[in-house]
Order: sequence, then structure tokens, then C-alpha cells
Amino acid sequence: MMVSVTCHTDRFNLSVVGKDFMNDCCFGEDFSNWLVSAFRAVGVEAEVLCMEDFGWANTVRFGGSSYFVCVGGYSHQDSSRPNYGEWGVLLERRRTLIQKILGKNKMSATDPLVRIVEQILIDEGFADATIEP
Repeated sequence: MMVSVTCHTDRFNLSVVGKDFMNDCCFGEDFSNWLVSAFRAVGVEAEVLCMEDFGWANTVRFGGSSYFVCVGGYSHQDSSRPNYGEWGVLLERRRTLIQKILGKNKMSATDPLVRIVEQILIDEGFADATIEP
């Protein structure tokens, strides 16, 4: 199960498609770099992993668990604010095959990492930080 934390901001690029993009919606490199730095600032081990076809993927280790933390955004197409849009921070706990088969170690909206992401976004003044299980 994935948990999504969404927010709105114009702080990151949502208007200029990079030459290295896999497709036209691979925004998020600047957001990923910023989020990894924000994680590290609060003592969470994190690294930018790679571009994906929807945005960017990161790895995070916290509280004895490993996570994929992906970011992706879409513009609200406001010509006066070309980078304004909604961003999703998708969190998924890595689980072993046995854990998946047995239904153990599932991700939930109450996971401590979800609260950390939400607090980082709120502290930085992002609008409408919302958890969506």
C-alpha cells in the first residue's frame, strides 16, 4: 500500500520540460533534492534514486525500515504562476516477499515517516499539505 501526501506550491519546476526527461511529466528533480536535504536535516537517512516516468524516486531509511519515496507534480496551468501546481509525495515501505504474502509490515497513513513528511511540508509553508491513504 502507498500513502500520498499532497501539497501545492510554485517553489519547484513544473513548466520547463528537461532535455533528459523520459516524457513530458518527469518533473521533480529539484523537489527530490530539496526533500532529501529536508529529511537529512531532521535526522532521516535519504538519497535521490532516479528519474521515473512520473517524476522522481528516492530511498529513505528510518526507524529500522526502508522506503521508496517518490515525488511527482502537475501544473495548474496558471500563466501568471507557471510552476504552481500540486505535488504528490508517495511513500511505500519496502517489504520482503514473505511479509507481502503474510500481509505484514504494511504501510499506513499513521506511519511515522508520513508524519515527518507532512510536518516538513507544513514547516516550509506549503499549501494544503494533506495525507491521502
